[in-house]
Amino acid sequence: MSDTLESIMAEIRSRVNTEDKTTKVSQTEIENAKMKTVVVLPAGGKGTRIRAETHSDGINKVMISIDGKQSMIERTISDYASIGIKDFVVLTGFLAEMVEAHLGDGSRWGVRIRHSRDPDGRKVGNAGAILHALNNGALDDSFTAIVHNPDDMIVGMGRPYGEVFLEGHLKGVKNGCVCTFVVVPETPLQYSGMIIRDGRVLDVTKYPPIAIPAHTGITIFHPDSYEYFRRLVSLERESSFEAVVCPTLAKEKKLFAINIPSETWIPVNDLKGIEAAQAALEFASGH
Repeated sequence: MSDTLESIMAEIRSRVNTEDKTTKVSQTEIENAKMKTVVVLPAGGKGTRIRAETHSDGINKVMISIDGKQSMIERTISDYASIGIKDFVVLTGFLAEMVEAHLGDGSRWGVRIRHSRDPDGRKVGNAGAILHALNNGALDDSFTAIVHNPDDMIVGMGRPYGEVFLEGHLKGVKNGCVCTFVVVPETPLQYSGMIIRDGRVLDVTKYPPIAIPAHTGITIFHPDSYEYFRRLVSLERESSFEAVVCPTLAKEKKLFAINIPSETWIPVNDLKGIEAAQAALEFASGH
């Protein structure tokens, strides 16, 4: 049987991404974890492209509304609040005052929101912003942190996604890990993919799914992971935890990953992302 792009991708998938299907986590464990979980929402980026495409130059990108009712960051807070998580930290930078006024103290959701601005107005990246929040007390270092970029929307899971994330993270903790990536098992290539041998195209597929796990922009940190931020991250330069902290965790076999269906993750980085999110929300609501 000759190779096809799909058969090769299936082989890659089996080699690069196998899930933990043996570790068990009870609903009681998930409920207990909620009481010591804080949702950290990075909101410091400019998002120049998406603001220009949506004619929203005067606001922070996380304040853009997808459905005409809630902004992306409001929707994220509402989703987590609905499952009983009470604590939130918003990491601000660009238009910090506007974001803080947009959200307030969280009382309209029945939650607590703390705001942590980038130090001295400098861009320090998500790693530096988390370290700064730890240093200034906005982020309680005894709490597990779900770091969720508000423009990485999760739609259509069929179960509250916050519970899915905590369940997966608890599996990782039981296996000695202190950090969990939420990933999708594959992402579509935005162009036609093909197999080429000696210059001859043997198979061609439009927008083929590439069977390499992709990080969704959602990461869960156990309190034991914060020492890595304090040791590895500097506030003197801009850095991401994916580049500075997580490679060390992976090397030490302390980084876990859980899969969610690819179609439930919608990165909203441009107008095309907004259109995809709108369609997903309409489908999920049955309209």
